Amino acid sequence: MSLRKYGPLIFLFILLFHCLSIHLQWSELKFISKLLLVPFLMLMLGAFKGFTWKQQSWLPWLGLLGALMGDLLLALPGDNFFLFGMIGFMTTHFCNSLYFLQLQPLKPGKLKPVLIACILLSITCSILVYHIKDQLGPMLFPIMSYMGIISLMTILAANLAASESLKRVALLFYIPGACFFVISDGLLALNKFLLHEKMMDIPVMITYGLAILLLTLGFINTEWWAKKIPSKNSRG
Repeated sequence: MSLRKYGPLIFLFILLFHCLSIHLQWSELKFISKLLLVPFLMLMLGAFKGFTWKQQSWLPWLGLLGALMGDLLLALPGDNFFLFGMIGFMTTHFCNSLYFLQLQPLKPGKLKPVLIACILLSITCSILVYHIKDQLGPMLFPIMSYMGIISLMTILAANLAASESLKRVALLFYIPGACFFVISDGLLALNKFLLHEKMMDIPVMITYGLAILLLTLGFINTEWWAKKIPSKNSRG
């Protein structure tokens, strides 16, 4: 069975099985299925891009590795593992931010998508902080730092829409992927510090799974879309 053809469907099946494991409280299967998600996406990326770093950026690979470490650590009990899991995902967002900036630097006169993203993220983060600030305690600084780096990643994903060669892949994959990441982490924070509902893990994982799948599909399709535009416009 070809990962190039069926990879996204197989990934969605693993994600749905993981959500079923959460619902039925299959602890071991929940743990195993969660740790299958990112490695499978790395296999997908390798099937399209190869496993060498020649003629491709290494940043998406490091970002996925950070997500894998985050998945592992967040699956373990305790606030320390939660904190280190956040650091793993901060690594993911940092690597993706650098990658997006490599693809499309910020340019005066082409900042409309960036400004829109800044406004929407400011509103979203303000609402989230308003609801959970009293419960954060010593986690206030780590949470605010995390919000800053994931917001930066989302802003730089939006900036890709300013490039003629990257606009389509940005609108199809990178921007919705970044938005799903923001939604997932917002739900995770609300549930950990305010709601404390076990079944909230399902929407958290669905939005997270869609986020990493879409971002990976963006990594896979970036070069293909870029070839559709003449090279003189390759950086918008």
